[in-house]
Amino acid sequence: CDNGHYTQLPEGWAICKMKQITSITNGKSQKNVETLNGIYPIYGSGGVIGRANQYLCIAGSTIIGRKGTINNPIFVEEHFWNVDTAFGLKANDAILDKYLYYFCLSFDFSKLDKSTAMPSLTKTSIGNVLIPIPPYKEQERIVAKIDMVLDTMNEILRAV
Repeated sequence: CDNGHYTQLPEGWAICKMKQITSITNGKSQKNVETLNGIYPIYGSGGVIGRANQYLCIAGSTIIGRKGTINNPIFVEEHFWNVDTAFGLKANDAILDKYLYYFCLSFDFSKLDKSTAMPSLTKTSIGNVLIPIPPYKEQERIVAKIDMVLDTMNEILRAV
């Protein structure tokens, strides 16, 4: 991570490449693992599409579409299989899982799209995305605030 070139960063913050603070898991075809009563969900870039008894990504990972739906991150709170049109991003110990997810929600991945027809991303392009990393306590505060705002919004939507 780098904080020497970013003089406007608050004390204790750094700028990291996504590949420095996450593991990025390529998805695989679900054909050989899909089963009706599987333990784990199978995710594509748009959500759950089946079940499996094996998983590729661990709980707390964020799904980013590789083809098609590339700007719709999904946070998954259980182990899961991701298909070959999606990447699984798991934060390392320097970053909270939900902080990574909320960053992904705010980032415009379509800027990385180099295709001419169907939107698509590469592992390299995601790995090179720069992400501001505050100290852990600040991440906790940011995540708690966003969670609170989203909970309030959901309550309002349910009441309408």
